[in-house]
Amino acid sequence: MLSGLYLWLPRVWTWRQVRAVAWFRGGLAGKARDFNWHNTIGLWSAIPLAVVVASGAVISYPWASDLVYRIAGDVPPPRPSTPAQARSTSAAGFTRQASLDLAWPRAMQHVEGWRAISVRIPADGAEAAAFTIDRGTSGQPQKRGTLTIATRTGEVVKWEPFSSLSPGRRLRSYLRFAHTGEVWGVAGQTIAGTASLGGAFLVWTGISLAIRRLSAWRSRRVEGRRTMSKESSDLVGEPAKIEDRRRGLIQLESMSDAVR
Repeated sequence: MLSGLYLWLPRVWTWRQVRAVAWFRGGLAGKARDFNWHNTIGLWSAIPLAVVVASGAVISYPWASDLVYRIAGDVPPPRPSTPAQARSTSAAGFTRQASLDLAWPRAMQHVEGWRAISVRIPADGAEAAAFTIDRGTSGQPQKRGTLTIATRTGEVVKWEPFSSLSPGRRLRSYLRFAHTGEVWGVAGQTIAGTASLGGAFLVWTGISLAIRRLSAWRSRRVEGRRTMSKESSDLVGEPAKIEDRRRGLIQLESMSDAVR
């Protein structure tokens, strides 16, 4: 993204030069059309695609995720050492505990205007259940909180809104849903989707321009070889031409002497 922006910079900063690479122009075809589309789409998609790429790296690579916590001044959370620790707890043991009949109504009343509530089934022997209460569109962590309720009594044990999280966790949550644009709602998803579609056009127009450039380069090489071959032939035949001209002059001089 950064190198593309650098390549986009016009050599001469005039309105005509900038407009040629900053907005779509009609009536173009072939190389000119691909060049205009590649530059225009690349310019308007650069920042959204940079966010998508950077947040995708945070999701995909542990070192990038840890870097986010360190930038925010936090210590990265420890990772599960075994696959068994990473898996969700089974619901089988919870059937022997008190049900969620008391906890569910309390969770529904805790936050007004909620849109979705989910719960992670506690492990066997656990005395509390953690409810995730969401007031957004499921991809907005800033509108989400975690409510822990005692399953036997229905009492609230702990309420953790987004604002109570550490700076590292908040930043990591933002980046997780910035990747799809969900953190900004419908508008963010539209921008992210449009930029991703623009990325497909960048690939297409970029390959097209590269093929056209390769074709032109090969044509220049072939034409250069033909020119060099012709010049070589001319140089090889030049002594013979000079000799013919010399003989012609001698014949003219002989004829002139005979006339005299």
